[in-house]
Amino acid sequence: MTDSATKHKQDKVHRALEEMEDIVAKYDEGLEESAQIDHGAHKECLDRWGFIYKNGLPEGRYAKESEVIEKERKRSKKWQKMVSEWEQSCRGEKFVRRIYKGIPADVRGLVWARILNINQTREEQNGVYMAMRDKTREKSSHIRQIDIDVQRTYRNHTLFSEQYGVKQKSLFHVLAAYSVYNTEVGYCQGMSEIAALLLMYLNEEDSFWGLSELFCSQQHGMHGFFVPGFPKFHRYQEHHDVILNKFLPKVREHFEKNDVKPSLYLPKWYLQSFLGSIPFSLSLRLWDIYIFEGEKVFSAMAYNIIKLHRRKLMRMNAEEIQELFHTELEKNFGYNDDVVIHQLSICMQELHKAKMDLPPRAKVNEKPTLPFGL
Repeated sequence: MTDSATKHKQDKVHRALEEMEDIVAKYDEGLEESAQIDHGAHKECLDRWGFIYKNGLPEGRYAKESEVIEKERKRSKKWQKMVSEWEQSCRGEKFVRRIYKGIPADVRGLVWARILNINQTREEQNGVYMAMRDKTREKSSHIRQIDIDVQRTYRNHTLFSEQYGVKQKSLFHVLAAYSVYNTEVGYCQGMSEIAALLLMYLNEEDSFWGLSELFCSQQHGMHGFFVPGFPKFHRYQEHHDVILNKFLPKVREHFEKNDVKPSLYLPKWYLQSFLGSIPFSLSLRLWDIYIFEGEKVFSAMAYNIIKLHRRKLMRMNAEEIQELFHTELEKNFGYNDDVVIHQLSICMQELHKAKMDLPPRAKVNEKPTLPFGL
């Protein structure tokens, strides 16, 4: 290598380090005055999950949300009792039924943490998270992309609407720390929405260990979806096509005629765990089940979406199908959450009966192979 080439390479590395230091410093310094939002003007336009509607809530939302809040209030005491008697409660059929009915918002974080065994992991790994946070200042090569994604993740949510605000800082730190903790994955787009959802119900360190559990546990195994080459995603994509061929052959044939391939819609569904693809209220119900049941929910929910909308899909061309999958379903799914979850449980039973609730075993390793945190 010539002297000029060496110097050019050194300058490039130096600029990259300066950029990384500048990004980290902004999150250290916190909220910029110019980035603050006057939430007082938007109080009447916040829905029950904290999303901001500048022109008021969509028609009928107030009545629907009041009804749901009242249902949750009645069920919350039962959940609080179950949490206090966790060892006895978490094994019964009643617990499963209540998971499918939805975990009340005021105990969702507690229940997720229990199911994911976060408290025990945090105690066993005492000090590790802060060590990973410190290490990102020198080691992470993903800082720039993480910063870009943090700035566009849930910006219409009150928790993440302020640039360099408390939750944006937490989201940045969780993703940056994980990028040096799990070096095989590092960081990949889609992870920011998952971490942000955890941060809505868990504190910063618990969100980190929740993310780690989702990626590395036998039951969830997100690791294989995000490592280079996305081996698990491709395996699940092939399995989705097999499901359509068996249970919805006419829809699959219609998709083929219109050149609508699973690769056009499944990446957003699977790599973002359906976040941003269906209404947020439904996402929470799905995530309650996903955290409890594990990865088999993905195949069932993809099948469920197409099954519920099969008649509409058969009348659509390729552009209309993609519009439905990419944007329309999030705005208006067409069915209320209880109906969707009931149909999801039916789809899961159908797949289980056909021994298709999970795809065939992986031919390549999809699990972590390197030690964490090195």
